[in-house]
Formats: sequence, structure tokens, C-alpha cells
Amino acid sequence: MSDNPNPIDEGEDDFALPRKKREDDEMDITPMIDITFLLLIFFIVCSTMDPTKIGTIPEADNGLAISAKNSAVIFINPGGGDEVILSRMDGTNFSTDEDLQATEIIEYITEELERSLGVSKQYVMLFGDANIEVGKVTRVQKIIGDAFEDVDATYVAVKEQ
Repeated sequence: MSDNPNPIDEGEDDFALPRKKREDDEMDITPMIDITFLLLIFFIVCSTMDPTKIGTIPEADNGLAISAKNSAVIFINPGGGDEVILSRMDGTNFSTDEDLQATEIIEYITEELERSLGVSKQYVMLFGDANIEVGKVTRVQKIIGDAFEDVDATYVAVKEQ
């Protein structure tokens, strides 16, 4: 018999597979790929896609002919930096404070829709400059859409260059 008191240990040497030696220039990139996919999934899940924060209004080639007489009109002009100046049809400006501005926009459109003088005003028209960011126009459209469910459509007009 053998000197080993445990006969199971003797058989292990017979079944051991030889280990393949790795070459020095070979590298396992599986963990790096795993981490890359985990980071990708993390950023996709945690990011918010807000198209109102980027972009500019595209140039319009053609569109519908909407009369300003049948619409409540708001002008959106560039101000200093990223700011815009909103003004009424008569040329008076809305407030620069966003909360007060939203209230003024609602009041102005309400007055315009009620003061139609026989002409049915069911549209809101936003005249914008080509250099205005989409987010600024979308903010005004959201204010109008939230406040007026009976307005058929909001039209955006872009000044020609």
C-alpha cells in the first residue's frame, strides 16, 4: 500500500488537466467589455431626452397660409444671450419673469380670443426669429396648450433670412 492515508488524493493527480500557459501578449478583455456595457446601460437609463433644450428653428420652405386677423399673435425675438423677448401684436413686451410671463400670455390670449369682433379666433400664431432656440418656442407652446384646450392649433412662423 501507499504511504498516503487518503486514497482519494492519489487519484486526483491522474485526472488533473494540464493548464495552458498564457502568452504574455494575450489579454482577456471580457471584464472591460462587461463594464462598458454596464456603463452604457446606466447612462441610457439615467439620461433624460429633452429635445426642448437644444436646436434651432429650421427654415421654412412653405406652409399653410394663416391670417393674423384670425389668430392671437405673439412675437418671439432674440434678447441678450440665451434670453428671448416676447411681445404682443401691439408691440408691448411681456414680462421677463417666466412665471409672470406665463400668466400674461394666458391673459393676452384669453383677451384676443374673446375680443374677436365677429372673427372667430381659434388659432395662436408665434412669430419667431431664425436664431431662436426650439426650447424657447416650445415653452410658449406648452403654456398655451396647457391653458387652452379649445385652441385648434398653434402655428409657428419663422422670419425669412
